Amino acid sequence: MVEKIIEFLSRQPPFLGGCRLKVDENQAQIKYREKRKVVFIGKSWVFITVITTLVLNVKNVLPSINSKKLIFNSTSIKIMLLILLVLVVMIILWKIFHSKYSPIETWKVENLLRKFTEEADLLRNHDDSFAQTKSVKWIYRIIRQEIHIALMTGGHVNYEMEKDIPRRLQGFLIKETGEKWFLEDKQFKEGRIEIIFSHEEDKRIVIDDLNKLKKSVLVNIQLTERLFWNITKQPMMAVIGKTGSGKTTFIKAIIISFLANNPNNNCCIIDGKNAFLAQSGRFANIPTATTAEETLNLLDDAIIEMEKRYCKINKNQADEVDTTYVEKFPNEGNILIVCDELLALSSATQAQDKLKKPAERLMPQISERILSLIVKSRQANITLVVSGQAFPATLLGDSIAKSNMGALIYLGRPSEIQVQQFFGIGLKDLPQVDTSNYGGLIILDGISDVPKKFISPYYDDEKLPFKKTLKKLSQAEGEAHSLR
Repeated sequence: MVEKIIEFLSRQPPFLGGCRLKVDENQAQIKYREKRKVVFIGKSWVFITVITTLVLNVKNVLPSINSKKLIFNSTSIKIMLLILLVLVVMIILWKIFHSKYSPIETWKVENLLRKFTEEADLLRNHDDSFAQTKSVKWIYRIIRQEIHIALMTGGHVNYEMEKDIPRRLQGFLIKETGEKWFLEDKQFKEGRIEIIFSHEEDKRIVIDDLNKLKKSVLVNIQLTERLFWNITKQPMMAVIGKTGSGKTTFIKAIIISFLANNPNNNCCIIDGKNAFLAQSGRFANIPTATTAEETLNLLDDAIIEMEKRYCKINKNQADEVDTTYVEKFPNEGNILIVCDELLALSSATQAQDKLKKPAERLMPQISERILSLIVKSRQANITLVVSGQAFPATLLGDSIAKSNMGALIYLGRPSEIQVQQFFGIGLKDLPQVDTSNYGGLIILDGISDVPKKFISPYYDDEKLPFKKTLKKLSQAEGEAHSLR
């Protein structure tokens, strides 16, 4: 009884954060119980009304006989009718608020979860036999227009069924409400499924004004209206996509956002195709590499800078604070290394390496240095963005490199093999994405463990010419550029 009261009270106020819901009855049982309650309340009302009316009119019996005229006190009936009216209004309001048409989202979700529990067969008619489910527990809350729902699986949901619940719940909510429900995220934890819905899709951001871009010591680049790339938490990024999928536009947005974030931030470019990014880098007079030899020199400079930064961080061995370089030296700035079309560089370099002795081959040295930076440079605030149509197996085929990528982005429509290699899951497990307008998939470490829909930022070249803007921002750095 105490548990029932606590559970009842915990889900009433929709403004006090998370609500808990325990479903231990199917709809037929609920209707039967409600019918019995209505009958009980009706009988009680009639009984109390009759008793109070009789009690109030006992004293009127003799006066009525003497006057040969009925003397009747209707006060009790009026009070009881008023009570009945109040009860009816409260029940009607309860039904409205706890329905799929509820004006309060939290209570609407409660009613929908009750119905889904039965429709998905999560709750079975139970008895005292072994392995029968007796209750299903949900936790739900509304945060910044997002609906967070958690199902405590507790052993009554098998693995295959567990993976399918977010999709089934989304379809059920759309069917029942006639509204749009977008599956923003899903995570499977031990004994718990966490799902996030919204009624509006995430929206694209437009990079058309430097003054609109976020400025801070620690880089936190806005990717969409809801998603931010926190370089401190997710220091390395991998971007893959076919020609025309929007990779170059995305990288332009990242570079400009990064440099506009802090005048002390520095950038350098590796362009395996010696194309637009390489031309832009040279025009802006920032370190740019297009050949294997130039790439190796640039990466060597980055590793030297990384080691210098670590020496500076660890200079005081008695310092107890475990922090990043820029947090300790905020005037130094972050470093961004953009490695675009690495596969093209790898293919050309490996063709040349065949003519060289094993010890003189450049591609293994390049891969080793990139891997070293990916694994070790986070605390030194050196960030790598690696992009291309695909990645060399010598680099991102390495599980260590992939596990250290805090952001994985696929632009365009992937194939089954690409999805398996990049995300480690099957194509059928991905959300449906509109790739006609530079859409794709993203995993941000610490935010989502599975791919979610992603809309690439739009870089407006007319309002913010890339080469001219890049040169302006790089000149603002002055002598601060560490790798120049």
